[in-house]
Amino acid sequence: MPNEIKKVAVLGSGVMGSGIAGLLAGAGFPCLLLDIVPKGLAAGESRNKLALKGLELLSVSKPSLIYSKSDLKKITVGNFEDDWSKLAECDWIIEVVVEKLEIKRELFTRLEKVVRTGTIVSSNTSGLSLKSMTEGLKKEFKKNFVITHFFNPVRYMKLVELVSGPETDPEVTRTIHCFLEDSLGKGVVIAKDTPNFIANRIGVYSWFATLQEVLKNNYKVEEVDKILGSAMGRPKSAMFRTPDMVGLDTIVHVARHTYESCVNDEKREIFKTPPLIEKMVEKKWLGDKTGQGFYKKVKKEGGPSEILALDLQTLEYRPQEKVRYDSLGAIKNLETLSEKLKTLVTASDRAGELAWSSTRDMLVYAANRVPEIADDIVNVDNAMKWGFGWELGPFEIWDLLGVGETAERIRQEKIILPKIVEQLLQKGEGRFYKREKGKQFYFDPATQSYKPVQEKSGVIILSSLKEREKVVKQGMSASLIDIGDGVFCVEFHSKMNAIDDDIISMLNFGLDTVEKNGVGLVVTNEATNFSVGANLLLMFMEAQSKNWAGIDKVVRDFQNVNMRMKYSQKPVVVAPFGITLGGGCEVVLGAQRVRAHAELYMGLVEVGVGLIPAGGGCKEMVLRCERGAAGGPFPKIQKAFETIAFAKVSTSAKEAVSLGYLAREDRISLSRERLIADAKGDVLEMARNYQSGKPREDILMPGRGGEMAVLSAIQGFRLQGLITEHDAFVASKLAHILTAGDQANLTRVSEQHLLDLEREAFLSLIGTEKSQARMQAMLMTGKPLRN
Repeated sequence: MPNEIKKVAVLGSGVMGSGIAGLLAGAGFPCLLLDIVPKGLAAGESRNKLALKGLELLSVSKPSLIYSKSDLKKITVGNFEDDWSKLAECDWIIEVVVEKLEIKRELFTRLEKVVRTGTIVSSNTSGLSLKSMTEGLKKEFKKNFVITHFFNPVRYMKLVELVSGPETDPEVTRTIHCFLEDSLGKGVVIAKDTPNFIANRIGVYSWFATLQEVLKNNYKVEEVDKILGSAMGRPKSAMFRTPDMVGLDTIVHVARHTYESCVNDEKREIFKTPPLIEKMVEKKWLGDKTGQGFYKKVKKEGGPSEILALDLQTLEYRPQEKVRYDSLGAIKNLETLSEKLKTLVTASDRAGELAWSSTRDMLVYAANRVPEIADDIVNVDNAMKWGFGWELGPFEIWDLLGVGETAERIRQEKIILPKIVEQLLQKGEGRFYKREKGKQFYFDPATQSYKPVQEKSGVIILSSLKEREKVVKQGMSASLIDIGDGVFCVEFHSKMNAIDDDIISMLNFGLDTVEKNGVGLVVTNEATNFSVGANLLLMFMEAQSKNWAGIDKVVRDFQNVNMRMKYSQKPVVVAPFGITLGGGCEVVLGAQRVRAHAELYMGLVEVGVGLIPAGGGCKEMVLRCERGAAGGPFPKIQKAFETIAFAKVSTSAKEAVSLGYLAREDRISLSRERLIADAKGDVLEMARNYQSGKPREDILMPGRGGEMAVLSAIQGFRLQGLITEHDAFVASKLAHILTAGDQANLTRVSEQHLLDLEREAFLSLIGTEKSQARMQAMLMTGKPLRN
C-alpha cells in the first residue's frame, strides 16, 4: 500500500521543479527541493546553490509562481550529495531533472536504494516512456512508479498527465490521482505510455501543420495570431506568441522526439523541423528567454517601446500591420464561441481559409489518435483544454461544427476520415457527446456505444442539477438551486456576472427560502470569473438620465442585501474565484464566511471609474482593518484607505487575506471543481452551532481630525503631480467615509452610519461629469481614463 502523502521531495530545481515545489508548499505540504552540487564552486559558495536559485526564482517571478511568499517557509533546500538520505522520510518523490534518458535512469537506480516501502516515485518527463525509464529496476520500485507530467507554469496550468505502467500498483495510481485533484487542484488525464502523451502530441502537431499552411500561403505572424487566437476559442497568445512564451526550443524538442519515436504516425513528416525554425534555433531566437523570437520588443528613440514581428520570408523584424478581414469583423458582435467558430471556418477570405485548414488538420489528427494515446475522447478533450488553454477540446469542436457536415466537407477535400468518425456516423447519434437527465455521455469506439462521463465524487455541478429540475427559481441574471441537505445556492449568470437588480432580488429570495425552510445558503456560480462588479452600463445610463432616485434605490438595496447576508438567521457562505471586483468583492465582504478558490483576483476597484465602493465595501474594510490594529483608530483607516484608493487587487486568495479582503478564518480550496461542495460543507458545519450576530453600533472612528490628516496627504500627492484634480476629489470622498469625517474626533458610529456615508458619496460622484467620462471610457475601451 502507498503511504499517505504528507511530505514530498522534488529532485531538480529548475523552472518546473521549483514550480512544483511552490505548488506543494502553497497547498500546505512540507517539501524538500534538491539539485546537484554545481562544479567549480567558489570559496564560500553554498553547495545548495542551484536549489537556492530555484527558491529565489519562486520569490521574484512575475506573475507570481506561488500563492504567498510565506509558502517558501515550507520548502527546504538541499543537494543530491549531502541530503540524499533525507529522501527516506518522503512519501512522494518527483523527478524533474534534465530530459535525458540516461540521466533519469541513473537517478532512479540511485533512488531505488534509499526510498522506503510505500513511497511513490514519479517522473515529470514531458515525453520519455515509462518503460524505458524503469528498465532494469526492481519490481517493488516499478510497482510504485508513475509519470506525473505537469505543465508550465505549474501554478496556473491545470493539466497533469498521469501515466502508469503494466507493473504499477493500481492503488498507487489511484492515490496519486486523488492527491493531484483533491489536494493540488489539478485536472488529471489518464494518458498511455506513448511519446509526448496527449496534449503535446496533438498540440505540437497542430502547430507544425498550421506552420506549413502559413509558409505556403505567405501569412504574416501578426495575421496568424489574430485569426487563430481568441476568435477560435484559443488563448490570446495564439500560434506565434505561444512559442515565444514557452521557448521555441521546447516545441522543437517535442517535435523531434515525436519524429524519432513515432515511426508509424501517418503524419510523421509534419514533425520535421522546417529550415525557418532551424535557423531561428541556430540564431537562438527562442522567444522571451533570449529577447526575441517571432516577436521582438524594441525601445524607440524618444518614445515608447514597440513590438516588432518577424518576417517569415526574410527573417527580418518589421513593424506590425493592422489585420482586417470581413470574417473577423463579422464575428466581433457574436456572443458565443459556437457562432464565432462556425462563421470563421466557413468564411471564404484568407482568415477563413487558415481557420478551416488549421481546424480540419487538428480534428483529423486528434481523432486518429484514439485509442493510441488515450482510451477515450474525454481525456483527449480535457488535455487540450487544461494543457493548451483551449475553450473546447477536439471532439467538442467536432460536435460544435456538426460531425456529419464536417465529415462531408473533409471527404470532399479528398482526406480520409478517421475510423472513430466513421464508427460514430454508422453506430452513434451523430455526436461525440450527449446529455440525458443531467448526465453527460461520450461515444466509446471500443464498444461503439455511449458511456457516462465519470463524475467525480464530492463534486457539485450546478448545470447538472438544473437539468435534474433542482431549480427553485430562475431569473434573468441569477437562479436559486437546491444543492441538497437543506442547502441552497444562489447562482449568478448575468453577462460577466455583473451585479444588477435581478441578482439582488435573487439573493433576497434565497435568504427568504433558507430562513423559512433551509439550513443555509451558498453564493457562487460556474463561470470563469465570480463577478466583474456592478452593472456599470446600467449605472452610466441612469446617471446620463439623471435618475438619482433610481440609483439611490439600487445602492440601498445592494447595501441592505449584503447586510442581510452578514446577519442572516441561517449561515451564508460565499465562494468566489477568479476575477472578483467591485460589487462582486462587496458580496464576498458581506458574507459570514468565505470559501475561496486559491486563484482569486479580488479588489475594490471603483476609483478607476471615478466612484467609491458603496455596497458596504468601505464599511467592511474599516471593520476588517480594525482587527489587530494598534495605536487607536487611525492606523486601520490608513490601511483601508490605501487598499481602496490604490485599487489593490489580490493575486491569490492568500494575498486577499493579507489585503484584508478575506478574514483569516475564511477557507481556501485549491480544487475549482470542489469549491461548491466545500462551501456547502462549510454551511453544514456552521449550522451545527449557528448563532446570528447583530449590526455593530460601536465602531471607533477618527472623525474630523482624521479626515483632515488624510486630506493633507491627498493634497501632497496633488501638489507633486502624482494625481489629477478629480483623483483628489474622489479620494477626499473616500477619506470622508473611512474617517467618519462628519463626526467629532474619536466618535463611535454604527455600521448603518458608514453605509449612509458610502451612499451619499457615491451619488455625489456619479453625478459629476468627470466620473461619468471615466465610466464611459471603461465601457468603450476597457481601460481607465485619467482626467
